[in-house]
Amino acid sequence: MARRVFAALMIAILCGAAAHESAAGEADLVLVAGATGRTGVQVVAQLARQGHRVRALVRDADKARDTLPRGVDIVVGDVRDSAALAVAMPGVTHVISAIGGGGRNPAPGNGPDDIDRQGNINLVDAAQAAGVERFVLVSSGGVEQPEAYPLAFMRPILAAKRASEEHLRASGLPYTIVRPGGLVDEAGEHTRIVLRQEAAADLGRVARADLARVCIAALDSEAARGKTFAILAVPGEAVGDLEPLFAALHTDAPPGE
Repeated sequence: MARRVFAALMIAILCGAAAHESAAGEADLVLVAGATGRTGVQVVAQLARQGHRVRALVRDADKARDTLPRGVDIVVGDVRDSAALAVAMPGVTHVISAIGGGGRNPAPGNGPDDIDRQGNINLVDAAQAAGVERFVLVSSGGVEQPEAYPLAFMRPILAAKRASEEHLRASGLPYTIVRPGGLVDEAGEHTRIVLRQEAAADLGRVARADLARVCIAALDSEAARGKTFAILAVPGEAVGDLEPLFAALHTDAPPGE
């Protein structure tokens, strides 16, 4: 009897360990679009450290090899090219889009309408066709009223990001939309992450590493599913567990309501 109990316990432990290993490293494949941008680099690095399999969608393979951790699957493609996205999608279970077009004086074909709007729309459509389990979109604070934003060069960017948000919500994909405030490379004293959904004039600031952390945590969080929220950081103690922050947010209303 004791041997049977011991054997059953060992089987349960081994099965549990195998399931954890699969969930952490083998079952998921996260496609990061915009992987060599300043936010994308943070996302890829943190995913790799956590043991996720990562596929980086980039335009410049040499830059990616010089910038990203070893072991990351690098796929050359362009979000403006639907055919290239279809090639990048096989096996992908999760997507994080950190793409962004040029702000001031963008190169032809690289503006907000080309990248932030149509590029994200193409990416959403490719993810939908591939049956992706979660799509995390990095949007921006201020998208609710882009025409009222104080910096004129940002208005087309915000309008394009709002259009991509709307397309994602209507796609039927499981999603999370994250709207960062002003992005900085170093957190400084702003170490406490705050998530909010109420409209506010002050968009705040947040470190790119904290934005990346929230995006990654949202990938497998049921509490973050179907939610749109702003992220900023304030002085204070760093937040360890993000789940209570996700759980406190309300789910988006269905499109059209």
